[in-house]
Amino acid sequence: MFAAARWVSLLCFVTVLSPSAGNQATPPADHPWRPPFGLDRIGHVPAGVDPATLPDFEADALARPKSVINPVDLGTIMPPEGRLVLGPGANGELTVAALSRRRSEPAARIRVWYESAPRQALTTPFPLVSGKPSRLTVALPPTPSRVSSDTLNVTVEGRIAEKPWRKQIPVTLVQKSQALPRFGATEVKLRYDAPISIRDYKTGAFTTMPYAKGWDTSLKDVVVTLPGGGRYVFWRGACYVPFWAEADGSGVCFEWAEMLPPRPADAVDCVEPLMDKELRYGRVKVIESTSARVHVQWRYQSCDLDYRVWGDEAVEDYYFYPDGFGTRVLTLKSTPDANYELSELILLLPMGRFPLASVPNPQVEALFLDGSGREFQFPGSPEQRESFIKPGPTPAVFRIRPKTSDKATPVVFHPTEKRMPPLIFAPFFDKGLQVTPSYWGSHWPVARGNMTGSVIDERIHVTPHHISLMSWAGQRMDPLRTSTGPMTDALGVVKPMTTQTWTWMIGHTSESDDSLRARARSYASPPGVSVSGGRLELEGWSAERRSIRLIAEKPTVTLTVTPVAECVNPVFEINGSHPKLTRVELDGVTLKPGKWAWDGKTLWMDVTLRGKTDVKLAFAR
Repeated sequence: MFAAARWVSLLCFVTVLSPSAGNQATPPADHPWRPPFGLDRIGHVPAGVDPATLPDFEADALARPKSVINPVDLGTIMPPEGRLVLGPGANGELTVAALSRRRSEPAARIRVWYESAPRQALTTPFPLVSGKPSRLTVALPPTPSRVSSDTLNVTVEGRIAEKPWRKQIPVTLVQKSQALPRFGATEVKLRYDAPISIRDYKTGAFTTMPYAKGWDTSLKDVVVTLPGGGRYVFWRGACYVPFWAEADGSGVCFEWAEMLPPRPADAVDCVEPLMDKELRYGRVKVIESTSARVHVQWRYQSCDLDYRVWGDEAVEDYYFYPDGFGTRVLTLKSTPDANYELSELILLLPMGRFPLASVPNPQVEALFLDGSGREFQFPGSPEQRESFIKPGPTPAVFRIRPKTSDKATPVVFHPTEKRMPPLIFAPFFDKGLQVTPSYWGSHWPVARGNMTGSVIDERIHVTPHHISLMSWAGQRMDPLRTSTGPMTDALGVVKPMTTQTWTWMIGHTSESDDSLRARARSYASPPGVSVSGGRLELEGWSAERRSIRLIAEKPTVTLTVTPVAECVNPVFEINGSHPKLTRVELDGVTLKPGKWAWDGKTLWMDVTLRGKTDVKLAFAR
């Protein structure tokens, strides 16, 4: 079924930008990685093709919901390309494009119906003029209410061909929406309708298994919902590696702790958490989900393709606030000589979505805190690469735009790292033509048994896949703290170990570049704070939680906050206070309740402080 010879075991970052990475070319019609024909290509005559050899009739159809909704909000994840997903009571629409090259057909018509409800078929006139592409959007029949999956049948009928043109579109029907809060973390079991593709890497044999049987039934997924529309997902199918789940079914990930060479001599392929397909070691837990803060913890051991581990362990804590921003905190316990990669920018695409059809030229923008910036649009050139990776004047906020038209984007920022990612991945070529924007792999997510590859492969049709854009590789950021000494490793063995902690600001936002720079400056340079009616904790600033820590000693506490630059949406962790906060004032002006959130310990404020400000907190007596 698949060409096993196409697979090789390589390093996890095998490709760098090379002189051959020039302008992309659209693969010809007989090329295996050519994007689906698509509505916009009806009537297109490929270069060098005699129009007389083209078929008399061609058509395509695309079904979509009338209102766009993130699949995660419907309790689904990464629906395969071409599948229609409809929620309870949702209406859909169908766009049909067609061309009759040799004759007009004024009586042609579109007929559409759900397989489970043929009597509710709808028919619409669709007159065709010879040699002229036609396009029409029509409403879909009423959504079936008693099935969870269906097939949408579409025909273009008339005298244009011996048989009516027909297309069948798979449909996921969600009869009951997932109850997700506007802000919070929720344990769910996300629905994924395709089976899991499994490869025996020793024999090359392929099998499948039902998705529902892929893990211990007690394991669940976790979805973090943010008011601005961001959805941060810890999904079993991605080995709990978290990512931003986008409305179009794709995702953006900031990586994990991945062991780099020299790895253990007997390791099979890469050693990283995405090899833990069965989740033997990885676990995710909601620690906190309140009106003011969300805290989700992911704990894992990096393993190889045979699930072997060597005692190293990582814990990643994610903290989010109602402004849609949070922190990624990575604590890694490893042998002192271990080498790990910590940060990479990765796109995830659904099954069947061709890279060049979805993300032909993804873009990464570096926004330096001094107001300058750089951008890299893939595939780029060697000269562009060299210009982009030079160290910056300040640390940079990295903004990832899978499509250049994207408004809301994932962002990541390390407060001290001025070096740029040294590794920019090159595109893949097949039969001399570019077929990906950069590195491509089908070994993650969902799929099992594949080694890290160096070519695009047929598994694109049966499993989601990923695209690596750029990586910091072995260039690790400065840790917040480091300790070394005898410790108990994840296997219970006491031996010399090193524990290090790193933290990044992350978010999903449509804010302007300048607003992002202001947030980053606020995070990199916390404000000065003096306290009346209480005192600061010994460690007054927590970069891990983006918070100022203090102890309340009286019912009224006044904080004098002096920003270094701006102080954007400050967070205060307050111990010793009464759990009920009745009033918040800024320089004597009462802040409206919707501008702050308090959960009995954590206070988040929706304000930007640009000068010395008195913040008065009144607790119930």
